[in-house]
Amino acid sequence: MPAGVVAATGTAESPAVAAAAAPATAVAATAAAPATAVVVLAAPSPRPVRRGLPRVPGGEPWPPASSAPAAALDSTPPTDVAPAPPATAAPAATAPPAAKVAPAATPAGASTVAGAVALRRGLPRTPDGDPWPPAGTAPARPERVVETPVAEVAPTVEAAAVVAPTPTVAPAPTPVAAPGAAPRRAPMPQPRRATSVASTPPVAEPWPKLYGPYSRAEWAAVLVIGGFGLLLAGTGVVVVVNWLLATAPMQDFIASYPGEYHLPESAPVGIPAWLGWQHFFNVFLIVLIIRSGLQVRTQKRPTAFWSPRWNAKRKISLALWVHQSLDILWLVNGVVFVVLLFATGQWMRIVPTSWEVFPNAISALLQYLSLDWPTENGWVNYNSLQQIAYFMTVFVAAPLAVITGVRMSGIWPKNAKTLNRIYPVEWARAVHFPVMLYFVAFIIVHVGLVFATGILRNLNHMYASQDAVNWVGFWIFVASLVVIAVAWIAARPLVLAPIARLFGKVSGR
Repeated sequence: MPAGVVAATGTAESPAVAAAAAPATAVAATAAAPATAVVVLAAPSPRPVRRGLPRVPGGEPWPPASSAPAAALDSTPPTDVAPAPPATAAPAATAPPAAKVAPAATPAGASTVAGAVALRRGLPRTPDGDPWPPAGTAPARPERVVETPVAEVAPTVEAAAVVAPTPTVAPAPTPVAAPGAAPRRAPMPQPRRATSVASTPPVAEPWPKLYGPYSRAEWAAVLVIGGFGLLLAGTGVVVVVNWLLATAPMQDFIASYPGEYHLPESAPVGIPAWLGWQHFFNVFLIVLIIRSGLQVRTQKRPTAFWSPRWNAKRKISLALWVHQSLDILWLVNGVVFVVLLFATGQWMRIVPTSWEVFPNAISALLQYLSLDWPTENGWVNYNSLQQIAYFMTVFVAAPLAVITGVRMSGIWPKNAKTLNRIYPVEWARAVHFPVMLYFVAFIIVHVGLVFATGILRNLNHMYASQDAVNWVGFWIFVASLVVIAVAWIAARPLVLAPIARLFGKVSGR
């Protein structure tokens, strides 16, 4: 349907007459009728093809420019166009000097949908095939309805002028819902959540520092609960043993075996000075050995390493070097102690010489548990329980510590396959640590009995080599504790490294 055609009534004049009569013709203001609505469809301009990289070196960008389909106009004729009613003539006397152009009213339902839009196509899905998707498969896009005003001219007496409005170019098409489709509802705005004033998140409490499997508070709880449990158990044991010793058979047993037996006539009396010094050296070394051994067992990242001068490739931690060095000194002190022990006859004081040692040891144990302790006379003879304990410490526990320690040290030959198969290192590790625990338990029980059975007299026997009750042995014992405490504090890399350099090389890694 051609655009710009307007129907008119009356006598048709020539174009010249109509053009001459137009400036002088009065336009009736009150007799204007609704003008005809004219719909102008704007053809969408062809969209440029988006082209990418060439598919072959030195070729043109893909896809070619000629493969873009042109945009087509919708061939559907516009609908709902109402014809123009006849215009009514007005007297010339009341007409204004110029023609008045009024916008035409748009009847309801004057809308048109534009044709399909050019489809954007990409690379072919098969070699040497057509671009994908195929042409002509794009859905039709509705175009925007453009309303063009029609000039309203009042006819003269002679004739009515024919006006052809100038077509206008529509702006960019806006998508319009297709007929019969449900209107698209705008998305509802999401409600804003009410946010409170930003507050600082709570800081998590740091985990307590662990000492072994427990923290300080947990260790304190274990000590309190464990101590209370031991107190209850000990009280029960004391009650039961006292009831047992009150019976007639047990009284006869205590009378027959008072807790000690007579030593051979050649056994020496008293404790010599060398034995007191050996006792101090033994305590000094065993305490530091236990400290360095626990450090080696719990240390994860050594701070310093030691290498022997004759083998720079072999490296051990500085703590392990200290532990092994103390072991050597303790072994030398033990050898001297055993030699002097048999040379002076003092071995008869700690080595059982009669089978009566076992029933007397049971009797001494029952007397200790009943809190009615046996009579102590260590200057002349130890009771059987002490004798067995000293024998086990000197002649059983100490050799086990030496044998297992040598197996785990660098002195042991690594390439001796037969020897390693006979004596695996796992056996040495399984025995070495329990032996250390035995030494700890022995020291605690030994010191406790020394204090509980006459501290001044016992310390004079051990340190002053005299059978008297005075403070000489006590102050020597205190001085020895000060020396051990200083050595305990000084046993750190800053002090130990210069000493280790005298026997090898010390490095940070």
